[in-house]
Amino acid sequence: MGEVASNPQIILIDGPAGAGKTTLSFTLQKEFNCEVIHLDDIYNGWDDALGTSLTNTLLALVYSFKNGSEHQLPIFNWQTMQFDSSRVIAPAETLIIEGVGAGQSATRKFAKRLYWLDVDSEIGYQRVIARDGEAIAEPMKIWKIREAKHFEAERTREFADFIIST
Repeated sequence: MGEVASNPQIILIDGPAGAGKTTLSFTLQKEFNCEVIHLDDIYNGWDDALGTSLTNTLLALVYSFKNGSEHQLPIFNWQTMQFDSSRVIAPAETLIIEGVGAGQSATRKFAKRLYWLDVDSEIGYQRVIARDGEAIAEPMKIWKIREAKHFEAERTREFADFIIST
């Protein structure tokens, strides 16, 4: 998509589920003509989504990207609940990473910008259910607790360059 730069930039978009991170990523993708990584594609299922697996995957990705190297990104299949494919991320000028956990301390030091999207917890929950269906209502209730603990530990909002309320 974009051209390889001598100092490639990474843009992170984080915030609670249902806040509008994906929508913002598509807007920025048009502006920067770049790839977008959606963390929903690389979480290791519900139970280990915000754990070490995500951190390690993100670090491998950002190291490769910042070094101008191609990266093979594993993709999680939510139907089979396993990683069963991959996506090649080519060197480029800009990369956007969006999703809960994108702005964690391990990755934000590599970012040019960190966007934080705020949303009322219940509104975010309802947006997710409207988008993804009632089948994920129970896992999403547990997810909301896990993401809140993650954000408290990581203090992601405090380090954001931009805070947007949706």
